[in-house]
Amino acid sequence: MLVSELSERAEVPLATVKYYLREGLLPAGEPTGPRRAEYDECHLRRLRVLRLLREVGEVPVASLRQIVDALDDADLPVHDAMAVIADVISAGPEPGAQDPDALEMVDDLITSMGWDRIRAESVDRIRLAGLVSMLNGPGPLGASPEVLQFYAGLADHLAKTEISLVDHSADRSRLLEDMLTGSVVYGQVFAILRQLGHEHHHAEVVQAAASGTPGA
Repeated sequence: MLVSELSERAEVPLATVKYYLREGLLPAGEPTGPRRAEYDECHLRRLRVLRLLREVGEVPVASLRQIVDALDDADLPVHDAMAVIADVISAGPEPGAQDPDALEMVDDLITSMGWDRIRAESVDRIRLAGLVSMLNGPGPLGASPEVLQFYAGLADHLAKTEISLVDHSADRSRLLEDMLTGSVVYGQVFAILRQLGHEHHHAEVVQAAASGTPGA
């Protein structure tokens, strides 16, 4: 397919596609003549991944380079590539000055969950500590070990199930792209479903209170 068809099928503006090509975020097509090239399904998949990262994951354009480098480095093991990508797409407060008490609480949680393969430099580990520090600051909220353990249990079950559903026999590029897009998109799906659940169950509580239902 020509670049114009690639743009149309991926629903990405042509100018954006050309920018990705110039920056090397999208592999060059097969030259077929002066200023003309052909693109295939691999280009389409990569372009859709970039679109999801930008539109759903809100990953800055500047960070796409790190992700693409990890995807395309054949010498980088799949797990290490996903660790690099996880640090890039991680959402939460920017890592800054670390609160030793919050970090200790996070590390205790990680240990209690048996997650002994978490990197010390994991951005998610540092960002979780930042959130715990914020929750335990002035205000009505708080992050007790019991509450964190509850959420960690839910997350562990979800993560284990998601990993079991991945086709690990797929080629490296497709495997990484599937894991990446699944992490980004289904992370949003879960967050939205949780919000819908909140809306429903809170409405039930309000309605029960208004009607004087016992136990409301």
